[in-house]
Amino acid sequence: MAMISQKTIDLIKDTADIVDVVGEFVALQAAGKNMKGLCPFHSEKTPSFFVSKERQIFNCFGCGKKGDSIKFIEEYKHLSYVDSIRYLAERYHIDIEEDHNTQLKRTDVNLYKANDLALQFFTLNLLNIESGRSALDYLLDRGLNIQTIEEFELGFAPNKNNALLTHLSNDFQPLDLMNAGLVNRNSDGNFYDLFRDRIMFPIRDEQNRVIGFSGRIFGQNENPAKYVNTPYTEIFSKGLTLYNLYHAAPHIRTKERVVLMEGYMDVIKAHMANVKEAICSMGTQLTLDQAMVIKKYTDNVVVCYDGDKAGREASYKAIKLLERAKLNVHIVSLPDNMDPDEYISKHKDFEDYLNNNQLDQYEFVYQMIVEQKDFSRPIEIEQAKDKLFDFFSKTSGMIREIYLKRFASETNTNYQTLLGDYQQNRLDEKKFSDYQAKLVRTQKHDIVYPRYEIAEIAVLNYYLKDIRYRDLIESKLRMMHFQNPGIRSLIYTMNAWGKYPEDPVIVLRSKISAKEVETLDKYLYQTYDYNQEDLESCILMLQIANLREDIKVNEINAKRALADNNPKEYLRLMDENRLIQGTIMKLERGNNGQKTNH
Repeated sequence: MAMISQKTIDLIKDTADIVDVVGEFVALQAAGKNMKGLCPFHSEKTPSFFVSKERQIFNCFGCGKKGDSIKFIEEYKHLSYVDSIRYLAERYHIDIEEDHNTQLKRTDVNLYKANDLALQFFTLNLLNIESGRSALDYLLDRGLNIQTIEEFELGFAPNKNNALLTHLSNDFQPLDLMNAGLVNRNSDGNFYDLFRDRIMFPIRDEQNRVIGFSGRIFGQNENPAKYVNTPYTEIFSKGLTLYNLYHAAPHIRTKERVVLMEGYMDVIKAHMANVKEAICSMGTQLTLDQAMVIKKYTDNVVVCYDGDKAGREASYKAIKLLERAKLNVHIVSLPDNMDPDEYISKHKDFEDYLNNNQLDQYEFVYQMIVEQKDFSRPIEIEQAKDKLFDFFSKTSGMIREIYLKRFASETNTNYQTLLGDYQQNRLDEKKFSDYQAKLVRTQKHDIVYPRYEIAEIAVLNYYLKDIRYRDLIESKLRMMHFQNPGIRSLIYTMNAWGKYPEDPVIVLRSKISAKEVETLDKYLYQTYDYNQEDLESCILMLQIANLREDIKVNEINAKRALADNNPKEYLRLMDENRLIQGTIMKLERGNNGQKTNH
């Protein structure tokens, strides 16, 4: 982490007046020589929060929080001390000076700047250029108004291969824009815009910096990918980011809850319906990292996903992750299979419906398990029982007892018999897990492949194994190189899917040729010791291979430049290769200075 000089810190403290800093977020009124207001850190009706202009400190006599302007930003925005300093430095236009032995990551600065300029380009195209008129009409037809469109900074990417690339060519090299996730490169080495003919949703981090985008098709566009997201970059990871969190943060504190949704339009429409504490995980399954980010802001989560079967199943998976983060969870199921966007468009009572139709996580899961089950049929009792055992095995004994007794009553079965089945189920699960672990250790690889191909095969199997692994792979897919054409074809076939099917292997077999089925059967693991650390190691190897391919392309182009008597281009390509080689060396060392095992 960069060390900011004490000179810079002192300058920020002298410049960032405490009344000015606090007053942006808290309504203050005069109280003698001080200012007072309702404390933003705890709920109160009588002001006990005081700000002293003379001493440049804040102090709450209710909850005890106090400090200077940097401490206020640190507490209010849940930032680190260093990020709080950077926030104030940016606000007051103060250049950050570093100690002589450290440097800020200039690459990060350039990525933020590239995204900022891209946002300006996209918003200009939506609201001020005729080519964006159809996208603007689409958003207006969906029930948004100009004020909301401007507030959420929605934009439009023109239907041209290099509109953004050309627009930013005076400020950035194509490789810089590729590192920012704004452009891509084809097999011929030519760069092109990643986002084309799409409505653009900017994604901001907790410090309000634009770190990426999501582009949505609209109208009659037949592109199979409904959304295209910025790929993984040095500043953006989809699994770590929550859409609208920065703007929702003050409302989360006021309401003492977060409303978790699935999509951007759900969040935007919820904001219009006065549910401004809404955020979403950007159309993908919630991750534990995202749950832990939520934990920084509140202990209370209301999950409001789509009202259909897929939405309820996604809610069930979210509950498990949110519970691991020790969050209090309630679920709201919308009627008639509607999603929040649809409900808000048809009803004016969304906020009331949200407040009055919440189930706690245990009741929601229980109802989900037993709904539409015919308890006159033993087989359906058995199916519901297994799901009940799986979920409630991870709850407290008291909660488990309440719902097992309820299930026994509703199915006309003996509670003691049911309890015995539960205990046997847990014993069988442990035996199976132990056996599987032993099997994996002895049969991990029946065939010896070169280490690079092992990485490719492993990535394929992780992609088929679990949606969590698929999200990680997709976030870095653009940065990986697959030498095996069969594996590459299978992965890109799956990448074209919208939603991840329950049994991806069966679905994949139905969509590929007989030759591809042979490839799949050849490389499909029956048992494997799946874990994220192993996957990240495999991805790392394929990323390095991709960078080595970039070096080869540059070397070919450099020879052409020499043949064309273009020494300037030759030197540029050689400089680029040196930078790429430096990146390879960093990746090979990994985060802990150790080389990857693959």
